[in-house]
Amino acid sequence: MWDTRPRRIPKDAGGRAVIAGVCAGFGQRYKVDPVAVRVAFVILGLAFGGGIFAYLLCWMFMPRVGMDITPAKAIVTPKEQLSPREIEERKPGWWLLIGLIVFLPALSQASDVRGALISFAAFFLVWFFTYARQPEPPAGPGGNDDLVWRG
Repeated sequence: MWDTRPRRIPKDAGGRAVIAGVCAGFGQRYKVDPVAVRVAFVILGLAFGGGIFAYLLCWMFMPRVGMDITPAKAIVTPKEQLSPREIEERKPGWWLLIGLIVFLPALSQASDVRGALISFAAFFLVWFFTYARQPEPPAGPGGNDDLVWRG
């Protein structure tokens, strides 16, 4: 499941991203409408806040389409070992790390932690069952990394 995780498809890569391309990436990878994915994140976010945390984690650990490095990996890899394009992933990586560090304690103060954990677990269960339905990424002319949502 991890090896075939979705790739973020931001607007500058041809996706119909609203924020970072996470939902567009899920939609393309699992052949579902990205709007449905956005609605699921919003519902989980409004229910207990777990959807927001899950979205930030996905952004942190999903590589951009056409790249192998994630924002998380970009901040732990020395700059000398990164290409100029990969270095660009460091800035969002640091902001996401700060956001996750700030958001987690705020989540525990703002809502019932059990509810947030339940919504977070619900997200991963839906992801698992979606993966079970579509375990292989769709094939494309340029390989899986070059696919973009065209729906």
